[in-house]
Amino acid sequence: KSSYGDRVARQLARADLKFHVGEYFALILISVVGVAVIAWLLAGGGFGLRGGITMLAGGILGFFLPSIYVRSQQGKRLTRFNEQLSDMLNLTVNGLRAGYSTMQAMEAVSKELPAPISDEFRRVVQEMQLGIPMETALENLYRRIPSDDLDFVITAINVQREVGGNLSEILDIISFTI
Repeated sequence: KSSYGDRVARQLARADLKFHVGEYFALILISVVGVAVIAWLLAGGGFGLRGGITMLAGGILGFFLPSIYVRSQQGKRLTRFNEQLSDMLNLTVNGLRAGYSTMQAMEAVSKELPAPISDEFRRVVQEMQLGIPMETALENLYRRIPSDDLDFVITAINVQREVGGNLSEILDIISFTI
């Protein structure tokens, strides 16, 4: 319930790991103990200074392993999302030109494209169906997926909703730029 817990929850969501914060901290503890014991066993299992230093080094390594894994998963997910962004834009542009509303075009993205982009847009559509404004739902999307290209798309959608204009043309230009 602290700000640190909120940061950890956001990091886990960005990595698309289905852990609660408490479970993640338990995983860190298990990793510390497990890696320390494995290091101790590999060093010969002695209880002297050498065994203690080996266990300490293993414990430190075990402490950082889960966060390294989370960052790795975040990077992979962000890369996959960015690779799918141009397909999402093309599908959205085609849907808008066919007469879909913005929400219907996002729903088509959630149904037609593979994960992770379909999962994220499914969450956006569900949030909007629950009554959350589109701007807030897109802000939540950007919080989960901190992509610069996605920021352009969200800004374009928000500006178009306030000012007006041809969203399909704007998104087509952004797709070409990306």
